[in-house]
Amino acid sequence: MKTLYDKLKPQIKAKLEASYAEGYVTSIDYIFNKLQTKNRYSELTIDEVRTLNTFSNSELYQTTQIDLMYGDHLFNN
Repeated sequence: MKTLYDKLKPQIKAKLEASYAEGYVTSIDYIFNKLQTKNRYSELTIDEVRTLNTFSNSELYQTTQIDLMYGDHLFNN
């Protein structure tokens, strides 16, 4: 079964990797470790989703409630 890390949209993964290169090593390592151990979006905590949105520079004003409920803006299904 694919992990959430495997399901990350390529542009989201690229932005997270860019944040890593900018010096946010601890935060990005933390979220990558969480994504590699979970298979479903519903397993993520609110804090983990917030971290993903923050460090992937997701523009939340363009994100719908459905996106937030199901993670469609972050993951390929």
